[in-house]
Amino acid sequence: MNKKLKNAIVVAIPIVIILLIVIISNFKQALKAIPKNPADTVGNTAGNLYNGGTFCESAGKVYFSNPYDGGSIYSMNPDQSNIKKVIGANAQYLNAAGNYLYYYSEDSAGQSGLGYIRDGRGIYRVDKAGKRNIMLANLTSDGLLLLGNTLYYTHFDVQKEKTTVSPKVTFNGMSTEGRDDTVKVNDHVKPGCAAGTSVYYAGMTGDHYLYSLDGVSGSVTKIADINMYEPTIDGSTLYFLDMDDNMSLKSMPLYGGAVTTLSSERIETFNLYDEYIYYQTIDESGANDYAFKRIRTDGAGEEILRSGVVKDIQLTSTYVYFRDFNSDVPIYQIPTYGSGDVQIFQGASDAVVTP
Repeated sequence: MNKKLKNAIVVAIPIVIILLIVIISNFKQALKAIPKNPADTVGNTAGNLYNGGTFCESAGKVYFSNPYDGGSIYSMNPDQSNIKKVIGANAQYLNAAGNYLYYYSEDSAGQSGLGYIRDGRGIYRVDKAGKRNIMLANLTSDGLLLLGNTLYYTHFDVQKEKTTVSPKVTFNGMSTEGRDDTVKVNDHVKPGCAAGTSVYYAGMTGDHYLYSLDGVSGSVTKIADINMYEPTIDGSTLYFLDMDDNMSLKSMPLYGGAVTTLSSERIETFNLYDEYIYYQTIDESGANDYAFKRIRTDGAGEEILRSGVVKDIQLTSTYVYFRDFNSDVPIYQIPTYGSGDVQIFQGASDAVVTP
């Protein structure tokens, strides 16, 4: 080794060490405590999260996963003005609170920012300006909900997932800083519904009754012994699909009372905003008579919005967004209130800047 090369190495080593110290210091700084949310803060609506969490409205902005750009997170005003890219993230199950977004990513390729881990599935936190993108946990999940200062999510046992054995799935919680990860429920819970300081969920592997998980004490309480799917709370009213009655849509007072059938049709999924419920029906006649519909929360005013099967029904204060079952694009929209005329959400495509 010649003298010049030796000198270059001698100079380079301390520079590399300094750079590593700076990176580690910045990473630790980014993981430090962030401002606390009120204990009853909910990161997204139950219906949006049940349907993939690709849209989330927070503090006068709508954040969405843009399929025209690999699922990257974009922001806009509720009227679709000022659309811009936040971060390339391939995001699902968007939650928002304070100055931060939380999301799950199946594939981190294309992501950037402090805490980025290549090819890492997991739960991330990024500020709403698209800076300080941090992987909080490297894991496999199919649901995420923010309540207060805790992220609740499904956790697949990765080791079992790599074998032919069905992976064990638990319902876990960790802090918004990525700490104190613990198993909350030993069940494959579908997260989405929260009210006050409690998470509400239907059992999955045993009974399908309604339970609440107290966000403070961690205690679990059975609320109703009805086999249900996608429980959704609006005020003091519970909406759900009745698994013992052909997946029909029903409502009842949260803590007991008469059950009201809102639609007797077999329903795949639904979403609720204010006075409207949007839902996808399942045809059982063999006539391929599937439909995307809307009714009021009292069961009145049924409307067919679109024939066929749609997915990812997402509601905001201004628009309802959805896609065809077998396609990620285009994204369709209708006004949340008023006309049911279906149009394409063209702004999602137009906002993508090609190299």
